Amino acid sequence: MLRWDNEATGWTVGNRLDWQIEQIVAESDGSVHDALRALMLVNERLEAELDWLRSVAMCGPSAADGQSLH
Repeated sequence: MLRWDNEATGWTVGNRLDWQIEQIVAESDGSVHDALRALMLVNERLEAELDWLRSVAMCGPSAADGQSLH
């Protein structure tokens, strides 16, 4: 596991990610399946936003077809 100690907080990347995973599962009523489903939906949304941003960056605002980011 990747470890990076942050002297200011005492957190490491490993235990911070573990904590975040635990929080996501807890917010999904303990269902790992529901937590993964929610994360996959968020990932799809983020990928769509990245595609939109890439289009605008490469082709200018006209590539957005009048769509806003949100």
